[in-house]
Amino acid sequence: MLAGILAVTAGALIISASLGIALGISLETVIILAIILFVIAGVAAWLFYAGFKAQFKRVVTGKEALIGAKGIATTDLKPKGEVRVLGEFWQAIAKDATIANGQAIEVVCLEGMFLVVKPTEEKLNSPECQ
Repeated sequence: MLAGILAVTAGALIISASLGIALGISLETVIILAIILFVIAGVAAWLFYAGFKAQFKRVVTGKEALIGAKGIATTDLKPKGEVRVLGEFWQAIAKDATIANGQAIEVVCLEGMFLVVKPTEEKLNSPECQ
C-alpha cells in the first residue's frame, strides 16, 4: 500500500513539474507546492487515523467509572450521608464504619442510586481535589 502511495505521488510530482515548466512555473515553485500538499495530506491522514481509532475506544462512564473511584465525605456518614466523587455529589452509605466529614473514601459498589463507600487512609485536603 505504501509503495502504491509513493508511486502515485512520484507520478503526480513528475506530471505537475512538467506541466508547471510548460506553463512557465519554475521547478522550485512546483516542489514547494508539492511539499505543502504532502504536509496537508499528512495532517489529514493523522486526523483520519485519530478519528478511526476513537471509534473503538472503550467508554468508561456510569457504574464502571464509579466503582473504585476515590472521593471525600462532605457530611458525616452514620451510615448515610453525602460524598463527592469525580466532581459530583452523591448520597452514600457506609456499611462497615462511621465516616467523618472530610475523610477520604473509596466507592465499593452501588445500591440503587446510593454509593456504598469505605474509608481510605489517603489524605484529601478539600473537596476541590477530586
